[in-house]
Amino acid sequence: MIALPFVWTSCSDLLDVEPEDQITKENFYQSEADFQVATGPLYNKVWFDFNDKFYYGLGDGRSDNLYAPYSDYVYPFTDLSETGLTGPLVSAWGSLYNVVQQSNNVIIGISDSNVNSTIKNKYIAEARFMRGTAYWYLASLWGDAIISTDPRELVKNPVVNKNPMKDVYEFAIRDLEFVAKYLPETAGQAGRLTKYSAYGMLSRVYLSFSGVSDNPNSGTRKQEYLDLAKKRQKK
Repeated sequence: MIALPFVWTSCSDLLDVEPEDQITKENFYQSEADFQVATGPLYNKVWFDFNDKFYYGLGDGRSDNLYAPYSDYVYPFTDLSETGLTGPLVSAWGSLYNVVQQSNNVIIGISDSNVNSTIKNKYIAEARFMRGTAYWYLASLWGDAIISTDPRELVKNPVVNKNPMKDVYEFAIRDLEFVAKYLPETAGQAGRLTKYSAYGMLSRVYLSFSGVSDNPNSGTRKQEYLDLAKKRQKK
């Protein structure tokens, strides 16, 4: 009879092995090239359900300027009969929060990186531009919205209260003011955001926020934000 030796090994030692053939949190966000890859999708796919049926349904559909026979995603807007369950509305709402949380993931990943802070801030600014723009759409189209900066917290507690519309606007403005500070004047790659992209969006958000008040029928605007919008347009 032969006695076989047993070697006891901790399970965690076997499981906590960093893969060498795929991207992980531990081996990504190590260079500017990684930052470019991480921010790239924020320019396209995450916006699809907002830019698709909802955008032209709400725009040309609401103005009855779009002919789409047998279309169940245009006529609810044309007939002013949409509800909170209308397909394009649900898709657009989800798309904007997709933009927010994908941007949050990129911001967290880059912030935790050991890369030079100047490079980090440039790409964090790109992600904050997308997040700020998404929150501006949420505030201007829906009013109150859930402000989130870390999707991990929502995983722990998915039931949270909405934030008042005024707070959502101010959050978007803070994002875009950071963007205007850290984005470059010229794009490093074709199609990338620049400082002037931030100025243009900030001007738009300031103008929109100038009319937000406790009395939506007052017909007045805050001069402070009108002046800020004008100032950004001159940049």
